[in-house]
Amino acid sequence: GKDAQLFTLTAPSGAQLKVSNYGATLVGLTVPDRAGKFDDVLLGFDDLPSYERHDTYIGCAIGRVCSRIAGAQFRLGDEVFPLPANNGAACHHGGPVGFNRYTWEVVEAKPTSVRMRHVSSDLDQGFPGELTAIAEYELLPTADGSTALSIRFTAEVNGRSTVANLTNHLYFNLAGIGGSMRESMYDHVVTLAADRFAPTDEVNIPLGELRSVDGTPFDFRSPTRIGERIDADDEQLRIAAGYDHNMALRETPDYKPRNRGGTRAVGVEQGPDGCWARSREPDAVAVDPSTGRRVEMFTAEPAVHFYTGNYLGNEPVGKGGVAIERRAGFCFETQHFTDSPNQPNFPSVVLEPGQVWETQTVFWFPPPAAEG
Repeated sequence: GKDAQLFTLTAPSGAQLKVSNYGATLVGLTVPDRAGKFDDVLLGFDDLPSYERHDTYIGCAIGRVCSRIAGAQFRLGDEVFPLPANNGAACHHGGPVGFNRYTWEVVEAKPTSVRMRHVSSDLDQGFPGELTAIAEYELLPTADGSTALSIRFTAEVNGRSTVANLTNHLYFNLAGIGGSMRESMYDHVVTLAADRFAPTDEVNIPLGELRSVDGTPFDFRSPTRIGERIDADDEQLRIAAGYDHNMALRETPDYKPRNRGGTRAVGVEQGPDGCWARSREPDAVAVDPSTGRRVEMFTAEPAVHFYTGNYLGNEPVGKGGVAIERRAGFCFETQHFTDSPNQPNFPSVVLEPGQVWETQTVFWFPPPAAEG
C-alpha cells in the first residue's frame, strides 16, 4: 500500500499545520495566544498506530457520507442500497471502513498546502459508483496577519449515480493540550448563526424537521459558554448526551452554486493581491477566554454539526501523554444534513456522473487581542 506521510505547512503568521495522508488527517495546528505563545489547538495523537486504533474520527476526512444513515440503507432511483451498520442500526461516517481508514495518494505538496486523492470503488461500503475524492488543506495568505485554514473537498463519480457528503472531523480545544480539557472546553464561548436545528429521534436520526432554537439550549445566536447548558434538562441533549446536532446555517442571498455540494457563499474571498479576507459575518465563532484565541468558521455547507465530544474517553493516550477525556474538545463539522439520502426535505446529496461535488470551509484565527 501507500506509505503514511506527515506534512508540516507554515503560514506567514507563524502558525503550523500538520497533515497526514493517512485518513487525510489534520494532526495538529499551532496558533498564538494573546501573549504570542503558540499551542496546538487540535485533539490528536503523537503516533500513527493511535490513529489506526482509535474510533472517534479525530481530525480525519469523513466519507463517502458523513454522519448517520438510518437503517443502514437508502434508495436511489429504483434501487435500494444496503450499507454496513456500525452505529446501532445506522451506517455512520461512511461505514466501518470509511475514507478515514485509507492512506490517501498525495497529489501535490507545497509549503502552505497539500492535496490528496482517494478512489472509492463501486459498492465500497455499499455505496454505488466509483467515487474519486480530493481533499485539499491550505493555510491561506491573509491581509491582517490572521491564520486561515482552508478545507476543500471535491468529488466526481463514474459509472452511476451516488451520494456524497464529505467533511473533516477536527476537534478543537483553543486552550491547548493539557490541564482539565473538559473544563477548558466548557469555558469556550460559542456563537452560531443558526436560527434552527435538526432534532433527532432516540437513536440520533433527524426527524426531518428543522426546529426553532428559540427558548432551547441550542440557541447560540448570542455568545454562550458551552458548559452553561450542556447538561440542561432537555430531551434532545439527553438523547445525544450533550450537543451532537445539525445546526441549520442561514442562507446567503443571491448565491447560485456552480456545482453540487456547497449551497452557500463561503464568506471569504481572495483579493487581487492574492490575500484572503472575510466578506461577511462568520457562521460560527468560538473563543477561549483564558488564552484569547478565537476561531471563526465560514462554510459553503448548509449546516454545521456541533458536537461536544460526548463519546470521547476511550481513545489511546493523546498528544504529549495527555489522556483524551470525555468532552475534551468540540467539533464544527460542516456538512449537508445527517441522513440526507433518506430525507427528502433536506438539500440533496445525490451526485450524478459528469457533475462535480465541491465544498469549502475556512477556519479563521484572528490575531488574539492583548488584555488591556
